Amino acid sequence: MLLPLIAGALILPIAGCKKVPAPAAVQPPVPVTIGTVVQKDMPNHKEWIGNLQGTVTSLVKPNVAGNIIQRYYTEGSVVKQGDPLFQIDPAPFQADLDRAKADLATAIAQETKVQQDFVRAQNLLAGKVISVQEFQNQQQNYQAMVAQVASKQAAVQSSQVNLDFTKVVAPIDGMAGLANYEVGTYVSASSTQPLTTIVAIDPIKVVFQVGQDDYLSLIAGSLKNPSTADEQRKEDREAGMQMVLSDGTLYPQKGTFRAVNNQISTQTGSITVEGNFPNPGTLLRPGLFARVQATVGVQKDALVVPLDSVITIQNLHQLAVVGPDNKVSIRNVNVSFMTREEAVIISGVSKGEKIVVQGIQKVTEGCTVMPLPAAATTSTPPPVPEQGASKTIPAASSANPKSSAGAAAKK
Repeated sequence: MLLPLIAGALILPIAGCKKVPAPAAVQPPVPVTIGTVVQKDMPNHKEWIGNLQGTVTSLVKPNVAGNIIQRYYTEGSVVKQGDPLFQIDPAPFQADLDRAKADLATAIAQETKVQQDFVRAQNLLAGKVISVQEFQNQQQNYQAMVAQVASKQAAVQSSQVNLDFTKVVAPIDGMAGLANYEVGTYVSASSTQPLTTIVAIDPIKVVFQVGQDDYLSLIAGSLKNPSTADEQRKEDREAGMQMVLSDGTLYPQKGTFRAVNNQISTQTGSITVEGNFPNPGTLLRPGLFARVQATVGVQKDALVVPLDSVITIQNLHQLAVVGPDNKVSIRNVNVSFMTREEAVIISGVSKGEKIVVQGIQKVTEGCTVMPLPAAATTSTPPPVPEQGASKTIPAASSANPKSSAGAAAKK
C-alpha cells in the first residue's frame, strides 16, 4: 500500500512544474493627429514640367557663297527685321552684275538693229520687193532678239539679287545669338551651321507634355456639351497659367494657352501643349526649365482629405479611418487628383469621417489610437535658406500613384 503513495508523492511535484502561458501584453494606444473628411468645391490645379522656347526661331543661312568680310550686329543683342548682320565679299557678285549689264546693253543694241531691219522688210513686202519668206525670216530674227534681251534682263536681275544677298539681314525681330563663323571664313548655302540664330522671345513660349487623363479633364466640359467648347476655351484663356522657375521663383506675368498638338503620342500617352508668357526686357531665355501651373475646372462637392493622410502603395491608395472607439480601419479609396496639400477622394470614405493625418506610419489594422491635441498639429516652419543658397523646389504633384507626393510624405 505504501508504493502507490510514494509514486503519487513523486508525481505531484513533477506535474506542478508545467509552464503557464503569460497573458498577452496590452498594446498602448498609438498617438496620432486626426483629420476629417470635408466636402467642398475643389479647383483642379494641375502642374507640368516644361521648357522655354522662342515663339519663332530663325536659322540665318547665307544664300550665296563667299568670305565673310564684316559682322554688323552685337552677339546676344535684340535686332529688328532687316537689320544687317553679316557682309559677304560682294566683289565677285558686283563683277557678275557689271558683266550682265554689259551683255544686256549689247543685246539691246542688236535688238535695235534687228528691229530696224524688220520695219524695212515690212515696207519692202508692202511694195512687193521681197518675198514673204524673206519677210518671215526678218520677223523671226526680231522676235528672237526680243527674247534674248528679256533673257539678259533676267540675268541682270539675278546678278543684282545675288549681290544683295551678300549683305545678310535679320529675317525677323528677335534676339540674335552667337556667330558661328568669324570674319574671313568662307561660307555657302551648304555650310553645316547657320551664320547665327535669331529667336523671338517676347512673348516667350513654354512647351510641356500633358497626359491623356489631364487632357480629358481639360475637355470634359466640352465633351458633355459641345456647344460650350468656345466658352470653355475663353474661360481657359482668362484663367491663364502661372510659371514657377527652376529656382522656385514664381514668375509674375500670367500666361495663356497658345496651341495644342493635333494628336496624342502613342509612345508616351501625352500631347504637346504650348503657352505664351510675356517677357518684358527679354530676361527669360529659351532652354530654361519651369513648372507650369493651371486650373482645369472645378469639382463640385468633392470629398477632400489632407495629402499627408493618403497611403500610396504602388497603384493602391488607402486611408486610416478612425472609428468612434478610436480603432483604426485601413480602407482602400479611389483618388481623383492631388494638389500639394490635399487629395480629392472619389469613393471609399464619407463626409465627416475621422482619418489619421500624422503618425500614419505607426498604425495598423485594428489598432487603437490616441488623438493628439490640436496644438500638436503645428508643424515646424522650414528653415530660411541662407544668403546665396539655392532654393529647393518641391516635387510636382501628380495623380499618378507611383509618383504622388503622398507616397513621398510617408517615406
